[in-house]
Amino acid sequence: MRYLLKISLILALSSSFTQAGEPIEDAFVNSGISITGGALAPAAAILDPILQQQLTASPQFNLLEIRDLDDPLMQDDAEVAVASLLGIDVDEDPSNNFDGSNLFEVTPESLDDSGEPLVLFGSGSIIAGELSAGPADLQIPGGGSLPGVLLQLTIEPGGTGAISPSIPASIPVELFDAIPAPFPFDGFPFNYDTMTQVLEFVGIVVDTDLDGDGILDAFSVEFSLSFVSCELVYPDLTGSPFRRGDFGGDGTIDLSDSINMLDYLFTGGAGPGCMDSTDIDDNGLVDIADAVLLLGYLFTGGAPPATPFDTCGEDSTIDPLECLIPHQGC
Repeated sequence: MRYLLKISLILALSSSFTQAGEPIEDAFVNSGISITGGALAPAAAILDPILQQQLTASPQFNLLEIRDLDDPLMQDDAEVAVASLLGIDVDEDPSNNFDGSNLFEVTPESLDDSGEPLVLFGSGSIIAGELSAGPADLQIPGGGSLPGVLLQLTIEPGGTGAISPSIPASIPVELFDAIPAPFPFDGFPFNYDTMTQVLEFVGIVVDTDLDGDGILDAFSVEFSLSFVSCELVYPDLTGSPFRRGDFGGDGTIDLSDSINMLDYLFTGGAGPGCMDSTDIDDNGLVDIADAVLLLGYLFTGGAPPATPFDTCGEDSTIDPLECLIPHQGC
């Protein structure tokens, strides 16, 4: 559970899978974090503000959707399942992420090709407001996961908020190596560079061997998470039909598409109406490699763009790119 302090959690509750664009109103977003025990407990006054800042500044949030929920007060339900998802702030305004009504959108990378969640916690229940589900591997931003997580929350009647019990975890030393020393430790007379140095100064030492190699490399910790209500929505994964490589969307693929692609990437030129058409190798990214691949196909016998290419179609893979404007002839 080494990454648990890097994430924020959103808990969404619904009776069934939600269609794209349909908001889920009963949801929670992790709004607070506090250290309650472990080796790091003596440094809670220093660390809590730092961890809170990381939580509020995160570009992604972990979403949990409870399926088959029957009780609208979220207090008693003998059988539920919980999907682990990732999400982003829709309005991109961090100031209202935790105001009780902000909207988050599920990211495509946490869904399979059919739009279903990749990770599902089974054997869940809510008894007298106490939610328990799992264990399962909880997704976290950046493509990682927390193995064997048992979800536990105390939910307020009506779902206005929730809080977790103390959660045991371990934080690797390198995480604190990457955090700059806070004031006043960053100046005279300390002149420390990292949070690890600050922890050593206050007498906190590593006490956990994360990788089992016999070397202590992490700090034990227990912490509690608090939540407020929010809303979330699933993305529309259908998009508009297009031909990959047709940057201009005019129904033809030629040198002008490569030139316009390079102009867009490097000189601030106009972007395509369909970003998927520019992702030549269908890896979810648009960069110079795509322009090179298209030029290779056009002039040196290189491999053709990924499908859809010969005919119009929709993107067969899930990625962050969108196709907002259908191509001519599609």
